[in-house]
Amino acid sequence: MSNIIRLNKEAPNEEWIVMSNQGADCFFDLLITAADTFEKTDSQEKLISFLKDLKGINEICPGSAGFDLDEMTWHTGSLEEDIEFLCSVIAATQTEGTLTTADRASAQ
Repeated sequence: MSNIIRLNKEAPNEEWIVMSNQGADCFFDLLITAADTFEKTDSQEKLISFLKDLKGINEICPGSAGFDLDEMTWHTGSLEEDIEFLCSVIAATQTEGTLTTADRASAQ
């Protein structure tokens, strides 16, 4: 079963991100590991907690960790700041240190 990430329920299929269970594990490990290097506001911590919960779900019930971005715990008062934070986290996943640390986390 695949894990699907999309903007919302109405997103066309060609805009979906579809990952295997192992791919989803790596995806979550990379984001969570990269986020650990940042100071976080309460709303940003909740966004990362949402991803951690999905990682746990994927470990227990593979193929059920897909989500819509509009389901995430966005806070309207800090939406732009939170989006910038997640973009920074995504950029940080491309560093060698994050890749090495996430690789170790996946191996455990």
